[in-house]
Amino acid sequence: MKFDCNVLIFGSGTSGRGAAKVLDKLGANVTVIDSKTLPDDIAEYDLFVVSPGIYHTHPIYRYATLHDVPIIGEIGLGAMLNQKPVIAVTGTNGKTTTVEMLGKIYEAAGVNAAVCGNIGKSFAEKAEEGGYDRVILELSSFQLLQASPLKVHIAVITNLAEDHLDYHGSMLEYRHAKLRISDGQTADDYLLIPPDLNIIGLHSNPTIKVYGHDFYVKDGEIFLEDKFLMHTDELKVKGEHNIQNALNAAYTAYLDGVELPFIKNGLCGFDVSAHRISTVGEFNGTAFYNDSKGTNISATLAAVECMRGKVALIAGGSDKGYEYDVLFLGIKDKVAVVYLTGDNVGGMIAAAKRTGYERIIECADLGEAVRRAAAGGYDSVLFSPASASFDRYKNYAERGEAFEREVRKLFAD
Repeated sequence: MKFDCNVLIFGSGTSGRGAAKVLDKLGANVTVIDSKTLPDDIAEYDLFVVSPGIYHTHPIYRYATLHDVPIIGEIGLGAMLNQKPVIAVTGTNGKTTTVEMLGKIYEAAGVNAAVCGNIGKSFAEKAEEGGYDRVILELSSFQLLQASPLKVHIAVITNLAEDHLDYHGSMLEYRHAKLRISDGQTADDYLLIPPDLNIIGLHSNPTIKVYGHDFYVKDGEIFLEDKFLMHTDELKVKGEHNIQNALNAAYTAYLDGVELPFIKNGLCGFDVSAHRISTVGEFNGTAFYNDSKGTNISATLAAVECMRGKVALIAGGSDKGYEYDVLFLGIKDKVAVVYLTGDNVGGMIAAAKRTGYERIIECADLGEAVRRAAAGGYDSVLFSPASASFDRYKNYAERGEAFEREVRKLFAD
């Protein structure tokens, strides 16, 4: 495939850089920009490639429509180059864990699987390199809006809760974006969904498989249809949400023909990734947990369920367009004190007041929150912001590293 044309790429992150590298190899004349406005020479370009972080309100979309210029995403570019079956995972929470579990399962089975998308390497870059037997994609709602012509053989929607409403505008539009993972599927393909997901508006006809029905837990045992796989206590990761992640990964691999012993071995060898309810250390009897990847309310509530004893929560960050009442209602009987820091502190305090949650301590920064929590005599201190990181950090990983540095300072004092 050749791209003998002028290509303008909006966004210089992982997706943008990957697309630029691929298109350059394929003969295109590539320009990469991060501008919020259109360049003066916009008329010279034959193709636009947009990164996931480029909002749909960006003028490039209107220009492309008015001037009939093709516009694709990096995932769409990867789909054009890919020749192998695709497994894809989306959802509000659990995407990364499920994809990482799948990577472990296929590794145990000796299958060369390319794990990419919203995790690790760009799909386009990996597709151009080739040399794999399966693609395992983590897909955000942003990526799905520009994923065409992606065709997914086995698609997973882990769950759906309020998130990214600042981008999508409503839960309806957010749900529609997630359902696009099934665009292009036929009855020969599979869509795994949670039992409470409304799939009205699905534009395809895949074979639907439902968590809790086709694959489920009974008396602490995991079943794929009627086949026993393993006991839940054999998993290294804990929490009901991780059991669901394991089930999604296991059943996906099962539908793809992976044998049960390999599925079990892969899951048993999986441990939690960094910044996802990972233990940082213990100071004066208080255990500190880093859940910087808890960027929305449902993720934080799931993390709180994993805590034991007297719990303190450190939360706050940049806003994502929703109210936080559900958060404080959910932690009312489980969290002793919430230490808040970040740009959305005002909105969080207002939500706490509306729900009658009064145990709030506002902090100037993350360091102050860690120090004050360390002095509170808690059994567990959980850092799970329920918010994005972009007020003070470039991503959740940088924020998690900052939290861990502050915890380590406790040991140096």
